[in-house]
Amino acid sequence: MIEVEIKIPVKNIDEIKEKLLQNGFIYQKTVVETDTYYTSDHYEMRKKDKALRIRKTENLDTGEVKAQLNCKGPKLDQVSMTRKETEIEIQEPEKMEEILKELEFYPAFCRVKKTRAYYSKNHMTAAADQVEHLGSFLELEIMVEKEEDRQAGLDTIYGVMKLLGCEKTETVRTSYLSMLEN
Repeated sequence: MIEVEIKIPVKNIDEIKEKLLQNGFIYQKTVVETDTYYTSDHYEMRKKDKALRIRKTENLDTGEVKAQLNCKGPKLDQVSMTRKETEIEIQEPEKMEEILKELEFYPAFCRVKKTRAYYSKNHMTAAADQVEHLGSFLELEIMVEKEEDRQAGLDTIYGVMKLLGCEKTETVRTSYLSMLEN
């Protein structure tokens, strides 16, 4: 699958959440996500524009805790965060950390921790993020199966951005990890 994603810094996260609801998005859940990214001397993830991470998620509505391993490929265009993403749920994240360490992959300098409220409408997911040490962001995402569907996904996202009062010029292509490292 290809994750077509746009990220926008926002001043007032509560206002964005309200606008999402007013435009037909349905609240799904609020979670705390803690992402540990990995790199190694033998495979520089950043130089290849890839990401390998373990995400631990605590659902604040239910108390459920889970973890997953994600691998993100390089960005596919110059305007969005669109990339191929492969993920798998893991039952024992500590053992996965040990496996990665054995393969000489080590945690990046910092971790990304955010409180994220998920909303959905049709095939789109909206995430209203409060990122520790960075501020508030809105991410809009659509999953597509083929590269040729990517532009249609972006166009759909741009339409929703307009409804929310966001401009294309406000988007950022920098990951939360890179923002924190800088």
